[in-house]
Amino acid sequence: MRRSKWRVAAVALPVVGAMAAAPMAFAADGGGRDREQVGNMIFVHPDGADAAMYEAARIYWEGPDGVTNWDRLPVSVNYRGHASDALTTSSNGGATTHAFGFKTDMTDSFGTDAGDEEVLAPPAETPRTIDALSGYPGSWLREAGNAGYPTGVVNDGDVAEPGTAAFLTEVTERSDASALEIARQLVQGRPGFDDDDADPVVIMGGGEDLFFPLETPICSPEEIEEALASDEGPVATIPATCVVHRPAGDTLDEDGPSATGGLRTDGLNLAQAAVDEGYTLIRTRAEFDAVVEAVEAEEVDPAELKVLALFATQDIFNADTEESLIARGLVDESVPADAKETNLVLYGSEPGTPGYRPPTAPEMATVATAVLEAHSAEAELPYATVWEVEGTDNMANIDNAIGTLVEARYADQMIGVAREALGRDEETTVLTAADGNAGGLQVVRYDADEPVPATTDVDSPAAPVNPGAADLDDDETDDAFINPLDGRYGQASAPFVAEPDQFGQRLAFGINWTGTGDYTGGVVSRAEGLAADEVQEALSERFDNVDVYRVAYLTLFGEALAYPEGQVAPTRPEDRGAEDATPGDPEPASRSTLSRSAG
Repeated sequence: MRRSKWRVAAVALPVVGAMAAAPMAFAADGGGRDREQVGNMIFVHPDGADAAMYEAARIYWEGPDGVTNWDRLPVSVNYRGHASDALTTSSNGGATTHAFGFKTDMTDSFGTDAGDEEVLAPPAETPRTIDALSGYPGSWLREAGNAGYPTGVVNDGDVAEPGTAAFLTEVTERSDASALEIARQLVQGRPGFDDDDADPVVIMGGGEDLFFPLETPICSPEEIEEALASDEGPVATIPATCVVHRPAGDTLDEDGPSATGGLRTDGLNLAQAAVDEGYTLIRTRAEFDAVVEAVEAEEVDPAELKVLALFATQDIFNADTEESLIARGLVDESVPADAKETNLVLYGSEPGTPGYRPPTAPEMATVATAVLEAHSAEAELPYATVWEVEGTDNMANIDNAIGTLVEARYADQMIGVAREALGRDEETTVLTAADGNAGGLQVVRYDADEPVPATTDVDSPAAPVNPGAADLDDDETDDAFINPLDGRYGQASAPFVAEPDQFGQRLAFGINWTGTGDYTGGVVSRAEGLAADEVQEALSERFDNVDVYRVAYLTLFGEALAYPEGQVAPTRPEDRGAEDATPGDPEPASRSTLSRSAG
């Protein structure tokens, strides 16, 4: 495979032509065969992002006639994301299906599955540890890593978010307590595998508190300044003896900032354990920039670099309503109030703190790709990576319109980073998906022949809901069945104004929400590169969450695995470990002729 020298590329909107078609693996008539060509797998998961969200982001950032990176992906198929027990899955259920290749229980799954091996049987009391579609005891990302492929994850939530963590960890529930175990498994491997699980070379996101014991002192400004001014080694980093971050707004509280941090109840300094395993621990924008500069100056060989980045206490974004962010003082006065992105602190912590203006999702993905490419060239093997923009889900789940639009832009830029990687190495598959749509976002227009209103609270201040309710004998019906529109600073604030259309008009709009939940429908998966032809030609009739696994496995190992029609994941024997399975060597049953016409 061709490999290029590593560089930190600017996040842009590249135009990469579609790759030449490779031999078909998932044949449209239900047959399947393997392919000799294998390559890199980049799975981009902007959580909660459906076609309407991408449309709104395009309108706002590029104009209604603009083109985004998402638009440029040449292959497009409707995505079906139901779980084995519900029509709308959860983030952990969807991620487990993406990672293992079987429909799983919606609620009780996280690299495991509470659903019984008999699909219609009652769920198990405790989720089962499962094997993946290939028969391997672990996800396709774990299988790739244990086959020697460099692997990595990027998430702008915390690193225990299931959209990436379910590919590397296996726990019995999604809870605050399990998040501590998830963080441990990311660094130290899964129970029963431990050191046999290859370390990811990149783990980037938030979640610093998951790596430090309770009552760990907060780093003082003097400690941080002294550490970052050190000339010991090519990259100066803050020692893992103190916690860098406080929650966003902590320094603004009337009772003063917290003196300690950390959430671990087992006494383990997991951050120091990661450093001891060879990870470079970075937690601030300054450290991130120093790594970039050191690699660009060839002071650090990225093929020898492992990165653990923890850029916030929990999520890097601040998923709260616009009104609440303002009330909490999370406003950046250095940014004009009429700035396109507003001056709310949507990402990171307030000015004057180490978490101010942390690296964005596409910036993290750019560095992650660079490290993965260097390790890949060294190993002479493909790399495998999962990237998630979690804020597209969490911001939409709180009905924060500008936060959702900013995060959707980051998701699109992250897709741009993936397309740049494809441009450097055509033996790469780029695949996107989301396990549902968050908030049910819709654009509500204002007419071009009317002046842009000062607020969204004008003649039509909201979207009427359920007009049949008007027949109810209730004087308050009109108020009760109305969805207010969001503007740039929340409800009844100035509407959004799009970038110019092809006629030079800048059209105004508000954002309307269905609610704060996750909904089914409207999700479109897109692809480009090595296995994109399989998605387009064989899976266009029916592409669902199971097919994410199948496309990834075909890309990485050249094996076309049969769709598990009517099956859930098999229970993994308790004594089965890494020594009992060979990565990249699927069991014969998984390679049988495909049993459904859509592949």
